[in-house]
Amino acid sequence: MSPSISEIINKACTLKTNEEKVQWLRANNTVALRNILIIMYDKNKIEMLIPSTPPPYTPSESQENHGALLREARKLKYFISGRGSDDMKQIVRERVFIELLETVHKEDAKLLLKMIKQKPIKGLTAKVINEAFGEIISGTKVDG
Repeated sequence: MSPSISEIINKACTLKTNEEKVQWLRANNTVALRNILIIMYDKNKIEMLIPSTPPPYTPSESQENHGALLREARKLKYFISGRGSDDMKQIVRERVFIELLETVHKEDAKLLLKMIKQKPIKGLTAKVINEAFGEIISGTKVDG
């Protein structure tokens, strides 16, 4: 079974060297992973349309939703300004986010809650992300 997005990011944070982190991220590269990292790390480019505080939700206890975030990540556009859903009613947007949190694995839900705060994760720098995936995080150049 492929690792979930939260497992990919958590393992990257525990690896010792930047090169190991870059290789791990590249080996597990998905559009969903890149999009979540861009949202988390690029406040200059991404404006969230939902509050940065965690909404009330019931974490999923199911083990069958492992990897669900890979499928459900297409819904991230509803929570970002300029992605075609700016006119969505706020109550609907927040309900969709709560449903997403309740659909995905509980560890991926925790990752989504970190994502809406748009704060980098300890152990994973924008420079490492850009080295792995190209210049996807603005304002951070890769040496070389």
